[in-house]
Amino acid sequence: MIKIWFVLCIVISWASADKVNASCECGIAGHNRRIVGGTTVEPHAYPWLVSLMLGPKLHCGGAIITDLHILTAGHCITFGVHYRDLTVYVGMHDRLDTSYVTMHVENGVKHPHFTSNAVRDINDIAVLTLDKKLKFTENVRPICLPEDSMDFRNLPLTVAGWGKTRQGALTSSRYLLETKVQIVDSDKCKKSAIYRDNLVGDTMMCAYSLGKDACQGDSGGPLFSTHRRSYNKKWYQVGIVSWGIDCAMPDYPECGRPSDKVVSMRIVGGRRAEPHSFPWTVAILKNERMHCGGAMITNKHVLSAGHCFKWDNFKTMEVLIGLDNMDDLKNVEKRNISNVVIHEAFTSTAVRDENDIAIATLNHPVAFNDNIVPICLPEPAEDFTNRIGTIVGWGRVGVEKSSSKVLLKASLRILSDEDCMSSQLAQHLKPTMMCAFSKGKDGCQGDSGGPLLVFQPEGKYVQAGVVSWGIGCADPRYPGVYTKVNNYIDWILQHTTDGIKCNT
Repeated sequence: MIKIWFVLCIVISWASADKVNASCECGIAGHNRRIVGGTTVEPHAYPWLVSLMLGPKLHCGGAIITDLHILTAGHCITFGVHYRDLTVYVGMHDRLDTSYVTMHVENGVKHPHFTSNAVRDINDIAVLTLDKKLKFTENVRPICLPEDSMDFRNLPLTVAGWGKTRQGALTSSRYLLETKVQIVDSDKCKKSAIYRDNLVGDTMMCAYSLGKDACQGDSGGPLFSTHRRSYNKKWYQVGIVSWGIDCAMPDYPECGRPSDKVVSMRIVGGRRAEPHSFPWTVAILKNERMHCGGAMITNKHVLSAGHCFKWDNFKTMEVLIGLDNMDDLKNVEKRNISNVVIHEAFTSTAVRDENDIAIATLNHPVAFNDNIVPICLPEPAEDFTNRIGTIVGWGRVGVEKSSSKVLLKASLRILSDEDCMSSQLAQHLKPTMMCAFSKGKDGCQGDSGGPLLVFQPEGKYVQAGVVSWGIGCADPRYPGVYTKVNNYIDWILQHTTDGIKCNT
């Protein structure tokens, strides 16, 4: 028997609206109801549900609470994502059916006491203001906010969204899905050490079902229920999907997160990546200590930074592939390095490395599986200016801190060449370099050589950059500097001809 819990924020009263439109009622379900015995929702059964899109990618869920406001999670507009980056899809059921309404966000306000640590978010709630008013219809209606005296314990609660349908899935659901859960007593939730140390009873609650859960992309979505006070005719938002560990795993409260599944953790301002959500990422160890990162580009080649090998003997290194947690190597592939090619124009000064790119060849190929997948290379002329990039690695979580035991990720905005050259690094920069920055976030020692990733409209990640150099870690005066991968496509292909690639 699998018990699944997830943590939801319950500070709904903060979002209560003063203005009331007497011409409509909140929380009235659409005429279509759920498929009996299934998990797919009939179209527009829950007309308050919206999806928050980050470009072409599902980022979070949310709920309409007025004709101008969406209630979601605070973490959905944190960690490198600004509310202006989001597009709101209203009245949607099938993501491939374009009959939904697309809205933009004019403002986003997190709770003033929103905080985050290595595992959880506190006061994880936000209100988004749309750029124009919604017109309420059968397919677009607000959900009701509960009264303080309402008790939802022992009632069946619904969580719905377009998030991923299983742990490790690379894509989100096409159709709106739902599942039923119940509130779990906080004492029961706290039997897990992680939740015992991080659950804040006043503003969080746990809910679970047997083998069911919210998952990535469902973050910020509503937990809702009817109530006898309205003769079970209206739906009330009881909670917001906030945080958890994995998706539908035994004895862990669950949640869906902004990108690829998540609980939070630091990579200097970053968050814990869901296990194996970036299955091309490798750790390069030297004398059993974290040395550099890298990314699989074929079944036997790793793309990394030149400086990771220039002054160190690669024969003393070991590559861990399919890794998430340094303390759990059970299903991890271990390889030695048989050869390294550093770019022939690699040069280094006291501050920066130029043409900082290298290809390491493994002594034995690996077999691709769910946990080991190569990264795609970008088009040679592709421009990533102002795109949101993701860095991943096991590097230090601060200048004087130790390396992380688990894979971390952080979202950064890729700067234009002009903005990059306007920074205090200008005198050290070359056209083969790119900058990326978000306040308080950066790659750090041990993340060198790891990938800077960009999610493409066709649903795949490409490697835009290689973590190269910087000054300090997350210093606002100095953006992180990355080697532009698309400058080296021919060079990469030349040195990986004997490797097996995937379809692009």
